[in-house]
Amino acid sequence: MGWHSRRIRQALAALGDHLPSCLPGGPGACGQSARFRYAAYCAQLRARAQVWIERDLPEPDARITGTVIYDSHLIRMRTRLH
Repeated sequence: MGWHSRRIRQALAALGDHLPSCLPGGPGACGQSARFRYAAYCAQLRARAQVWIERDLPEPDARITGTVIYDSHLIRMRTRLH
């Protein structure tokens, strides 16, 4: 899970979200498990995408992108991963 966390963190940094190396509740000296940190980074990435959709796309495009297109991509990705 460590390399997954690093990759998500790198993606966030590339998007301008520079996270501290030790998140509150993070693993090791920070407190929580590597699984928690991975979940926190993934949630941050998902939130970043949602904010961009809401900020940059006018209605109804934002709603359609945030639901219909997102759900379509989600179904496709789940199918590929399973």
